[in-house]
Amino acid sequence: MGRVSLVTIGLICDRVRWDEKELIKAVRKRGAKPLIIDQKNIFFDITGCSDNIPEADIYLQRSVSTLKGLYISKILEEKGHTVINSFESSRICADKLLTTLALAKAGIPTPRTLVAFDIESGLEALEQLRYPAVIKPVIGSWGRFVALLKDRQTARSIMEERVFMGALYQTFYIQEYIEKIDKKDIRSFVVGDRVIAAIYRVAVKDELRTNTALGGRAEPCPITPEIENLSLRAAEAVGGNGVYGIDILIGDKGMVVNEVNHTVEFHTTVPVTGIDVPGLIIDYVLERVK
Repeated sequence: MGRVSLVTIGLICDRVRWDEKELIKAVRKRGAKPLIIDQKNIFFDITGCSDNIPEADIYLQRSVSTLKGLYISKILEEKGHTVINSFESSRICADKLLTTLALAKAGIPTPRTLVAFDIESGLEALEQLRYPAVIKPVIGSWGRFVALLKDRQTARSIMEERVFMGALYQTFYIQEYIEKIDKKDIRSFVVGDRVIAAIYRVAVKDELRTNTALGGRAEPCPITPEIENLSLRAAEAVGGNGVYGIDILIGDKGMVVNEVNHTVEFHTTVPVTGIDVPGLIIDYVLERVK
């Protein structure tokens, strides 16, 4: 009788955090083989075949480094491999401007957003948007460099500073400020065509941002029909067929999708909800192999 080969899942990462450890456990629990691929140890022959990346049946992209993760995913896809999430959906999610364009095109409610490329035009945009407003880098995670613009003087000072921070910060991505009810927002988790979990993220005192990396607290959130509908539509708008974290704001005008995340963390979600997020992610990955 022939030997049955195990399905091999390549986890591409630059750090093995709690999240990755749980994914590795979930792979083994399902009788598959995990390959932990440290991006620091690999190279690609992009004009030939002399790569040193281990072969896997499918790859799960878990890189913290956005740019490196995007390049690795693109190269693997060009060489005929399947990567979750796809390069194209990851490219859109990684850039807040591209995400907003995709959400708006799909008719999904999202905060009003203006973009400028010069301080004076940025200030002019803010006069139309009205203060207070929020400025964000187009690429970035964990709420870093997200700032509240309370008035024209504050806005000018922050934009002047960002001009000297490099090209990435010279695109002024400016959103209307939505006062969060009870200082909460929602993070939902889409895996394939299902919303598997949701949490409230509660900001600490005197903090605009609810990110748990900045001390925000996670609380269980029921998956209402509205949350499910918004989450699935948002995931589909950026490419669908993957694993996403959807950030939803709740203001006095209802729910709006703020961002879509393509390399989602779940270390605060699992203990709060009791839902086996890593297990459900690996179930989906294995389904994609079939």
